[in-house]
Amino acid sequence: MTGSPSTCLLVTCHPEPNSLCGQIAERAIAALAARNTTAVVNDLYRLNFNPVTSGHEFSSYPSGGIPEDIRRLVTDLQSAHELIFILPIWMFAIPAMLKGYFDRVWRPDVAFTFDGQNLQPLLRSITRMTVIVTHGRSEAETNATGDGSRVFFESSLPALLPNLASNERFDFYALDDGDSGAVTRQLNQLMDFISQGYKA
Repeated sequence: MTGSPSTCLLVTCHPEPNSLCGQIAERAIAALAARNTTAVVNDLYRLNFNPVTSGHEFSSYPSGGIPEDIRRLVTDLQSAHELIFILPIWMFAIPAMLKGYFDRVWRPDVAFTFDGQNLQPLLRSITRMTVIVTHGRSEAETNATGDGSRVFFESSLPALLPNLASNERFDFYALDDGDSGAVTRQLNQLMDFISQGYKA
């Protein structure tokens, strides 16, 4: 028997709509629909998301006020049962736009509370996360130079998701080499995974 979370928040972050990240997002939305999961898409570049936390916004954290420009993104996050992140690796880490998304949207009183000593996660409805990463370099080159996204998605972010039951990652390496056949095969495997949902 197959069951799936009912709402998937898909966050993608690439300035070029026709990039591999964009293609993956389009196919992922179709794969989610095939298993009757609602896809809510936050394409940060298409939304003209502002990744910069202003001084006023930072100082307003204790009051719990949410800036108008991120209220929709906060609602999308709080309503999600599943997360899919699609991103490139730039300068050995996640793009600044996506880092700003986590800084601003996964904010105190949305993703967690903190009393000065203890952190209490708040996003209890999210049970599944899939991280899809594109790399220009090969896996060996990436491992040699480092990939800051691994610790973030494997340890840091899950600390805010207390009911996370599945945390999967798919890396598309050596895209600068132009092996379209390998990319197609891996993309098909990824879509098979997304379309399966949960096995219960």
